[in-house]
Amino acid sequence: MKYISVNLLNTSILIGLLLISSVTNAQHNHQAIMKKKPAAIKCLNFDIKCAKTVTSAFSPNGDLWRLWALEQKMFFQISKDNGQTFSPSQQVNIPLEKISARNENRPKIAFDKYGGVYLSWASPLEKKYTANVRFSYSEDYGKSFSKPVTVNNDNLLTGHSFNEMQVNENGDVKIVWLDSRLSYQLKKQGKKANGSALYYAKANLREGIVEFKNEQLANETCVCCRIAMDVNKKEELAIFWRHIYGDNIREFALLTLDNEMKRESIQISNDHWKIDGCPHQGGGISIDQENRYHLVWFNQGDKGKGIFYASSKDQGKTLTKPLSVGDFKAQAAHPHIMQNNNVVDIVWTQFNGIEHQLWHQQSIDNGKTFARAKEVSQASSGSDRPFIIKKGGQNYVSWQRPKQGHLVKAL
Repeated sequence: MKYISVNLLNTSILIGLLLISSVTNAQHNHQAIMKKKPAAIKCLNFDIKCAKTVTSAFSPNGDLWRLWALEQKMFFQISKDNGQTFSPSQQVNIPLEKISARNENRPKIAFDKYGGVYLSWASPLEKKYTANVRFSYSEDYGKSFSKPVTVNNDNLLTGHSFNEMQVNENGDVKIVWLDSRLSYQLKKQGKKANGSALYYAKANLREGIVEFKNEQLANETCVCCRIAMDVNKKEELAIFWRHIYGDNIREFALLTLDNEMKRESIQISNDHWKIDGCPHQGGGISIDQENRYHLVWFNQGDKGKGIFYASSKDQGKTLTKPLSVGDFKAQAAHPHIMQNNNVVDIVWTQFNGIEHQLWHQQSIDNGKTFARAKEVSQASSGSDRPFIIKKGGQNYVSWQRPKQGHLVKAL
């Protein structure tokens, strides 16, 4: 596939998996080469600075919520001023249990227009790489939460994780996740299994629909890259994930789930990344008022390396030519995207050998052209993935910097 470069990157000297090794080593070891180490912070069991990940979202009344997990507990805070100040930490009042909260896998939060707060997370089980997708609901804006229920219904000791959740204003809950029940059953039969599967469930607690009926949407998905979702203007769920094609070719796929549950996945990226393992690099999707899908992803293939942006007017059947985003030589990775009134914001992280950096690039003509990328902030003690959240006509970036603090900034 032919690419248009936004930043005129020279990627010829970095090929294959060398960058993956570089990224991993840098993330694990960069503190050892820092010129000046940050002062150690003694973490209390509720201190957000101790959290590896933070999930943020605006509620319908304009409040900004942030959610994190520590020591088998979840905590939240609420801001009335777009993240400048927050209320005291409150613990989600549910029984203690293990909660996945790192890298691509973290708790999710959503709201309805009636003051309902919805939480979904993965809870690890006793065997490695096994978990259940869990769910709890508050009908009183976080004062109390329901007893958690398990969303996956197979009762198998296998993987159910990397969950994403969408809730509309009327309380329709839609959850998707990566599920290993099929590969578990195939291996029990001595058969070969490739990757995991994409599963879907929905409910509406306000209407008394409390059972999450499970449905498989796709098979042979990559097992540990986060899923991205958005709802189009027909109220259809669009799902974007990393899929396994052929002999371990890891590309991105898109599926729009219509109201009759018809589904046909479309291969979006064609970068030809052949890797027998999971890249831990999910993509992003944001749908505008004209039903154009805006997409970002990261690959390390023979035909495309780094972060790319493209859009589609026909739900992924055809794409604009992918644009290269970020500095490949600086390990640009973990992109996220948000469209808002013809503005398209993309954020990602880079690493300069000393600290992680948050970068931002913006289009004011709905993705046709982009301004020059700008550095937004730095992290001296490691870096979470950055995410863009929306309030009215303004986009904000949410970026957790462990031991340093959580950043919320208007873009």
